[in-house]
Amino acid sequence: MTTARRLGRRLAALAALAGGGMAAAAGPERAPSALDGHPVAQALVLLGCVFLLAAAVGLVRFPDVYTRLHAATKLVTLGGLGIFAGAAIAFYPMDGTPRVLLIAAFFFLTAPLSGYMIARSAYLRGLPWYQEDGSVDDWQALGSEAQASAQES
Repeated sequence: MTTARRLGRRLAALAALAGGGMAAAAGPERAPSALDGHPVAQALVLLGCVFLLAAAVGLVRFPDVYTRLHAATKLVTLGGLGIFAGAAIAFYPMDGTPRVLLIAAFFFLTAPLSGYMIARSAYLRGLPWYQEDGSVDDWQALGSEAQASAQES
């Protein structure tokens, strides 16, 4: 079979699947979504996505490991709260809410804990934290080593 015949058969099959005529020009119909008809669920998912976007911006903009972890763990957890709440509302008619809540509980247990463990390992490895030139550590939150290094410079 020649290439032209194969191409002709494929085009004919595609035209038959599309329905031909004006229906093909209009495009395929959109499949219904679980979020259709749930404006509260849509708003919660959108709010969660805004928090996730803020976390991504924080990961790019913040100067050191500790502040990046703060953005990642806090904002991703808040974003997950919005997304899981929206999914629980959207899947309520299909009895999917218990599954969503179980996944959310696992997420809320693991996301902050993993951030804590990463920060602890960074601290134990001695990774420095960001300190501006003119900053003053009145409460000595950064420890005596930071105070000594600030006096040397």
